[in-house]
Amino acid sequence: MASATWGWDDMAFVQINDPAGDAATLSHLLNFDSVHGRWQHEARAEGNDIVIGDRRIACTRNSAIADTDWSGCDLVIEASGKMKSTALLKAYLAQE
Repeated sequence: MASATWGWDDMAFVQINDPAGDAATLSHLLNFDSVHGRWQHEARAEGNDIVIGDRRIACTRNSAIADTDWSGCDLVIEASGKMKSTALLKAYLAQE
């Protein structure tokens, strides 16, 4: 699977987990939902992936950290606002 970089040679998006939205919803939001105007790339959904150009980003909809395979990620951005303690966030590190 090709990963997505968009200007960052040393960082790539490989996975998105959002219990509230599937790949179709997330790709639509990437295309249209921005206070900064339209994004210059077109995102589309293919199954459980977001495809932007020739790059794919896997999408999952799991509520628990342990239900998603994070072992291929060097950096995880936890933006739910729900995982506020070190104990809860250790579930990411347990998958190394």
